[in-house]
Amino acid sequence: MGKLVVFDLDGTLIDTAPDLYMAFCETLKDFGYQQPPFEVFCKYIGGGAYGFLEPFLPSEVLEEALQKVRHYYLTKYLFKESKPYEGILEVLETLKSANYKLAVATNKISEGAVRVLKEAKLDHFFELIVGRDLPKEHKPSPEHLLYINRQLKIEPKKTLMIGDRSDDILSAKKAGAYAAYALWGYTEPLNGFKPDFFLKKPKDILTILETLAFESCR
Repeated sequence: MGKLVVFDLDGTLIDTAPDLYMAFCETLKDFGYQQPPFEVFCKYIGGGAYGFLEPFLPSEVLEEALQKVRHYYLTKYLFKESKPYEGILEVLETLKSANYKLAVATNKISEGAVRVLKEAKLDHFFELIVGRDLPKEHKPSPEHLLYINRQLKIEPKKTLMIGDRSDDILSAKKAGAYAAYALWGYTEPLNGFKPDFFLKKPKDILTILETLAFESCR
């Protein structure tokens, strides 16, 4: 049995908001809707494309809009202005050299997640990259994380989930894994759900793992 660190993607590993926003704005323009400010848009990142479209469009056009925003993102805006957060590369290199298993759990579709990580030259660090379309249920369901646990044969109690949204924390807590909240990302109020750790910068991950007793049961 190994030890596993699972990362959210948008707002945790990579700052993808500028590219997502451009695809989002083009989609809203197609439907004749005014685009909100960038700062407002960022509050809704975390639930995949549906999560940031739903607050701004009527339900009857959501499915068409979902296809449009994915098309624009994957064909025009993928990794135009996105970049890994400062310190992420060094953390991944350190964890890999220390024989941690690494995975990604994102509410992006898997195709988009893999392509973004390849563009960032980070994909080779991860044993699994799991989007919303692979498990039966995605974050905040525990099934998203438990799917990764089953695939890698590592128990939740030996797993640390790192993310910048309440969905990440809820998924980890329900699965029985440790949860760390990335304060450098697109954070939101946690509404009473408490992570085990708060991270001010990516290198804090290494400090946590030095003292974390994965063997202790929840």
